[in-house]
Amino acid sequence: MRQLHEAFPHRDPTTLRENEVLDFLISLRQKRRLKDSTVNQAVCALRAFYRDHLGRKWRGWSRIKIRRDEQLPNVLSREEVARFLGAVREGRFRAVFTLMYHCGLRLGEAIHLKPGHIDASRGVIRIVGGKGGKDREVPVSAELVERLRAFWKRHRNPEWLFPSPGRGWKSAGATLPDALRRSSKPMSDSSVQAAMRATVLSLGWDRRTGHRPVTCHTLRHCFATHLLDAGVSIRLVGQYLGHASLKPTLVYLHLTEASESKAREVLAHFPGL
Repeated sequence: MRQLHEAFPHRDPTTLRENEVLDFLISLRQKRRLKDSTVNQAVCALRAFYRDHLGRKWRGWSRIKIRRDEQLPNVLSREEVARFLGAVREGRFRAVFTLMYHCGLRLGEAIHLKPGHIDASRGVIRIVGGKGGKDREVPVSAELVERLRAFWKRHRNPEWLFPSPGRGWKSAGATLPDALRRSSKPMSDSSVQAAMRATVLSLGWDRRTGHRPVTCHTLRHCFATHLLDAGVSIRLVGQYLGHASLKPTLVYLHLTEASESKAREVLAHFPGL
């Protein structure tokens, strides 16, 4: 709104006409060459002022279509994932990161997992109330089940696989296993994100070294890409991720080494070479 006022310094913003406001939006994109995401923020602000606040029923709002640039997700190699997991200092965080990578779980899905959600006999983990309130099952290896079982036996919390120790457990003279056993709450997402940032910094993976950002969600991207790389069906991968359609899963096809090498192999046998 301030920028709009600067574009029309001698006018009351409430007196501007529809074509003048739309011309201002066009100038942001064509003259100032702002990115689509920035222009979209301007659209939201101006629409809230003129449509929602002043009640101007301009038809132009429905004609504005801004296509956002979709960036490919950051994916680590298998070797980089192994380096990352090996650099995590605390065992409870290493356990949750390993689970997120091996099963493609979102952060909230991982920290709210309960011991009863793991079906070792069938080799699956049941995700209850995932994104959109949907339940799903994800395959889990017998080796990971054993690691998770060993981790749980250290605290034996009856409700949560990843309980939160809470604050002040050290000053109260309690041990970490005791604090985890008595906890009634799961591990907080902020504590896991802090452990992620600390590990990434310890590896020197920051923007100053030219490394793309690595977050908790990066492990989910790695899960999908590495499965597709190994030839797993894209429909199965989308099912494991909990995607309602194939569209969000298709982005990972651009990141797989297998698909690129297969394409080069096919192109090598095209006629005319």
